[in-house]
Amino acid sequence: MFGIAGNVVATSWKRGRVDDSMRRRLGMEPLSLDDEALARINDLDDEPAFGALEDLPDEQRAAVSGRVVDELSYAELAQRMRCSESVVRQRVSRGLRTLRNRLETER
Repeated sequence: MFGIAGNVVATSWKRGRVDDSMRRRLGMEPLSLDDEALARINDLDDEPAFGALEDLPDEQRAAVSGRVVDELSYAELAQRMRCSESVVRQRVSRGLRTLRNRLETER
């Protein structure tokens, strides 16, 4: 979850704005963060989940990130990664298994 949140924040940062269309559709007020909340968010960098994704081999990291964070289909990932869907499925599976094992070991 922290990895997904981190990627969403990074994407928003790159674009220079937050995608707030869903918030507006739901009629929710914008979220404002005080210094204490920002400090807690910065402390999340120490969470094992953040580093674990970055430690995966490039192909597994791209597959897991594309599938979990970007919510792409296996067909879309296969096209983007220029390989077969079965290869993408294998990379996602191996990447997720590695992440789960690392996070369980660090508990």
